[in-house]
Amino acid sequence: MKANFKDVIASKTKQALGSNLISLEAIKQNIQILEELRDFIPPLSEDESQQLEQNILKYGCKDALLVWETTRSVAGLSITEDSTPAYILIDGHNRYRICQTNQLNFNIQLLSFNTLKEVKDYMIDLQLGRRNLTPQQASYFRGLRYNNEKTERGKYDRITDEGLINVDDYFESKRVKVSTASKLSEEYKVSPATIRRDAEFAEGLGKLSTTLRNEVLAGNQNIEKGLLQKVAKVKELPKPIESADELVTVLQTSGLVEKTEAVPIDHTLVNCSNEIIALVKKIVNAKDKEKLNDLKNLVSKLEELL
Repeated sequence: MKANFKDVIASKTKQALGSNLISLEAIKQNIQILEELRDFIPPLSEDESQQLEQNILKYGCKDALLVWETTRSVAGLSITEDSTPAYILIDGHNRYRICQTNQLNFNIQLLSFNTLKEVKDYMIDLQLGRRNLTPQQASYFRGLRYNNEKTERGKYDRITDEGLINVDDYFESKRVKVSTASKLSEEYKVSPATIRRDAEFAEGLGKLSTTLRNEVLAGNQNIEKGLLQKVAKVKELPKPIESADELVTVLQTSGLVEKTEAVPIDHTLVNCSNEIIALVKKIVNAKDKEKLNDLKNLVSKLEELL
């Protein structure tokens, strides 16, 4: 069953405001951004960002930014024990940037979490609760959730080869086995096998540079999902993968694909298909019928290349 975000936010807000020793206006002046959290969620496309800025300039920033009320040591801002308050932005990075740039007012909502892992889980669920995700983005976030839970539970529970974890029941009368994939499959209404494939996909995307990963998730870079699932099996890389060509080379070097499997990348074809994707998004977002002729011309060009 998916989380009721209104209830979660209400609960977390109540916890945070219970120790509110500083005014919200003062907190707004001390908001910090963790790159780890900012890059955790793929950014908006250029068109989406422009549309958001136009809406905020016209109507103001209606939705409150979500801020994690914590301490510097818990947030990882200090290597020593440091109880100095820290206010970390966890949702609304684009709105915050636009408001800061244009000197616009915005509201904040304080939330309380015990760990950075809890924050990431919340961010994942927040994204999955939104309706504008592509199937590829939804797969990525489900995979992130699975991988995060497996990593965290592995610290405390013994994980078997089947990916099962032992959990005490409420009455401590016996040990039961709960599959992480099964639990998440029920929550997101997909099969356990889909959850495991999602996990491989997310792990494979984690091998890419931030720029390339975001391009893939935005639909601007076409890389076969199966190749990303295969690269998840590569244990260590000297550096993040920067391009589709480099990805194929890594897979060949690791013996995960035969050299005959690697289809040479036609960059002209890829560029044309990316132009079509970008133009379709622009037409839909702006409802600009005048650009339909440009789209027809690009489709004709693609037909010739094929």
